[in-house]
Order: sequence, then structure tokens, then C-alpha cells
Amino acid sequence: MKTFKIILIAAIALLLAGSCSKDPFTTDYQPNLDEFESNPNHPMKDSIQFIIEKYIERGIPGVQVVVKNNDGWLHVTGGQAKIESNSPFKPGGASWLFSITKTYTAALVMKQIEKKVIEPDNLLKDYLPERILIHLEGSDKITVRMLLNHSSGIVNVTELPEFMVGQLNDPLNQPSVTERLAMVKGNPLAFEPGTDFMYSNTNYLLLQLLLENVTGKSYEQLLKSEILQPLNLEQTYFKVSDQQAVNLGLPNYYFDRYANEQLENITTWNNALANASDGYGGIASTPADVVKFYDALVKGKVVSASSLQEMKTWISGKTSTEPEYGEGFEYWQFNEGSTPQFGHEGDGIGCSTQVFFVPDNHTILYINTNVGRQLFGPYLFKITDMKRELCRYAANWSE
Repeated sequence: MKTFKIILIAAIALLLAGSCSKDPFTTDYQPNLDEFESNPNHPMKDSIQFIIEKYIERGIPGVQVVVKNNDGWLHVTGGQAKIESNSPFKPGGASWLFSITKTYTAALVMKQIEKKVIEPDNLLKDYLPERILIHLEGSDKITVRMLLNHSSGIVNVTELPEFMVGQLNDPLNQPSVTERLAMVKGNPLAFEPGTDFMYSNTNYLLLQLLLENVTGKSYEQLLKSEILQPLNLEQTYFKVSDQQAVNLGLPNYYFDRYANEQLENITTWNNALANASDGYGGIASTPADVVKFYDALVKGKVVSASSLQEMKTWISGKTSTEPEYGEGFEYWQFNEGSTPQFGHEGDGIGCSTQVFFVPDNHTILYINTNVGRQLFGPYLFKITDMKRELCRYAANWSE
């Protein structure tokens, strides 16, 4: 079973860490809530509650899980949204999605492909201006599809030393798009385009810029007009200011900076990072809106059936033991012999999320926790183990 994709910050980089001031968000947790009723007799309720409570006891601050399947909706929470005010997680509150955003971005690209505005096997030079292309080695060999499925070979900007040191030393001063492209410039491709797989946030930053260039609209405008408004997703947001985060009732976010299980409130850092994650991680949403989006997507109500199938065209890397990625979807197999599961994870410095679809039992599972696993240490294993256990349970579920 392949491991979850995680940015591992080298331990030595911690020596460069400057102080990150304590987050001021210590008021009670008062989120704007999803308006739907959880089925109190949902047959998965007790098992999911048991799994959540097990990991709360192991030190995860708070967890939010939503399920939708033939038995209806289920909303289960555990732990605290804000440790400082002893505020419990409430069902239905919004949170940052981070890389789950990539599925939305891929769907936006697919819609432009359906309109014949974009041809997926055309080169980037057909859709991006020279001022962007000059930052990219090998751009004359890279297609739109290679960005979608992470086979471009372009380095991951968020794993570059300049980016990571900036996160640790000056986390509230996030690099702009121009500054991130400048970090990428001069870095050779990791491999010949189209010959291997390497997950790279840079690919989806470029897809955002490509969408904006060919449509003349901002990413946020496209997200609203092409996805949010048609699906009536009124609690999904692209980029959220600190004040909006307070108004929306986002939880506080925590980080085990020194891998000693002493959690630090880094809410403002997590918010700043999310706002600078653009088309690869800049969406915040309530669980119900995420599940409704995925439900519509897999039912062919967002993109066409042929586009959805294209998004599930899995590729593997040279060292992969199973398929890795489609076009905006990650691949999983938690039930041997079953139809593969798919969806996407997301990881911020202070949170971890996942949306997981099981075709065989029509279950959509959403997971959100308000502590990060971006560093090798106890929380990397706690969060990953919890996600695996929940996904395995959903993948093997039958009444």
C-alpha cells in the first residue's frame, strides 16, 4: 500500500525557525454550520465514533468526519476545535481543504476542454505567455495533461529550500505567485516530461494561471460560475482573510514544531499558507459542500462522463507499486479485489484533510483534523494511521 503524500521538512531546517507568535483566535468556536440532518441511526456511526475517539485519546486535538451513502448523511466529531477556549468541534463547520482544491482545479480544466478552449495534449506554449514560460525548464515538451497528472517533471515549489526556510522564518509573509515562479526558475526537470510521476504543487499553480489566461477570468470567478453557483455550494470559499476566518468560525490549527507532542497554535500561519496556495490548495469549505461537490462530480453533474473517466486514467511512477494519480484524483485500494477508491488528500502546516469515494458501496467520506503532519514525528503517524483506518473501514463497509 503506497504511503500518503506528505511534504517532509528536514529536521535540520528547524534550527532556522524563527518564533511564530501565538495565534490570537482564542474566542469560543462559533462556526456557520451546514444545514442538514445527520442520520442518528446511521449504521456506520458507532464504528466511526470509536475510531475518532481512539485517536483523540492519542493526542489529536479535533476531528470532523462526514459520510454520505445509501443510509443517508452521517456527521461525527470529536475533540476540540479550539484548545484555548475548550471549544468542542461542532458538526458542519468550515475548514481549509488544501490539496483537495486540486480536484476542483482539474474539473475547471476539464470543463474548458469540453468547450474546446483547451486541448489537453497541446503544449504549454499554446496557453501560457512567455513571461511565465521563461521560469520553466523544458516547457516546450510539457502538455496540459502532464500538469494534470503530475508527469511534467517540474519541481514542487513547496519542497524547495527557499520556500521551506521562508515558512519557518517568516511564515506570515507568504511568497506571491511571481516569487514562487522565480523559485522554480533554473531548476532542472526531475525527469523527461511524460516518463515518470512526481507530485508537484507547481503543476496546479500553472493550471490556475493557464485557466485565467485562456478565459480572461480569475480563478475565483471561474470557481463560482462553473462549479459553486450551478451546484448551490454557498459555503465554499477561495481565499479567506483572518477576519473572515473568524466570522466563518474556522477552527484553530496546531503544529508539533519540535516533534515532542507539544502543540503550538499556528492558526495565522496556517491561514496565511492556505491563502497563498491558490489553485493547488486555496479553498475552504464546509464538509457538506465538499461531499456535495464530489457527489455531483462522480454522478456526471460537473463534467461529462468521458471527462470523469479521463480524470480516472491512472498513471504510475517508475518506482510505484500501484497507480498513483489520475487528473485531479488520487488512487487508493483499501479493499483487495474491489473497484479502486479515489479522491484527494490535503495537508496544511496545521491541518490534514481527505475526501474519499468508494464506488462499490457509493460512500463518500470526508475527514478533517486541526493538527498538521508536515514533519516527521508522532503526529505524522497518528494522523496517517487514523485516515487509513477510516478509509479502510469505508472501503470494506457492507450492511
